[in-house]
Amino acid sequence: MADFSIISDVSNEVLRLLREHICPDLIQSPESIALASPTDKNADFQLGLYLYDIQELREYQQADLIRLRGNQAQYPPKPLNLFFALYMSTKSQLLSNAENEQRILGRVIQVLMDHAILYETAGEEETSASITLLPLSFEEKTKIWSVLSVPYQLGVYFSVAPVLLSSKRVRSFRRVVAADFELEQGRAR
Repeated sequence: MADFSIISDVSNEVLRLLREHICPDLIQSPESIALASPTDKNADFQLGLYLYDIQELREYQQADLIRLRGNQAQYPPKPLNLFFALYMSTKSQLLSNAENEQRILGRVIQVLMDHAILYETAGEEETSASITLLPLSFEEKTKIWSVLSVPYQLGVYFSVAPVLLSSKRVRSFRRVVAADFELEQGRAR
């Protein structure tokens, strides 16, 4: 479980993996791989990582409270599925060739599959989330770009789940320290 920054933490972990395994072989500078919206016309990057959707994962829902120290229990975390698109910047497309773009996207897929499990350590607990390539149809991909009013771009679409967003809600309870029972024996006739 992690605090509210878990969504940003996951994005930054994917970014770190890409920078570590793609630079300087295919992309010179780590800063050329960035968290960026496709609508940002002034951004100076070559490969953009865009979080385009967040959904609740109901099948991972926990009902039980998590016992804390003392007489308190925390409400269970909210399991999320994060949806990402990795795409080439339109500026860099003008300066680069199609073969180089395809090599970069091939390496991106390779890095994501080689590091398909992301680990998050929060306190004493370690949780993991899986990276999964999404089998989106061309129409589904086109819808993502059309909503942004940006022409379609070739990209890699994937999700990371389950990402556990902790609750700040804590409930106090009283421990049972003594119980009083009275037993009555029935009389047989």
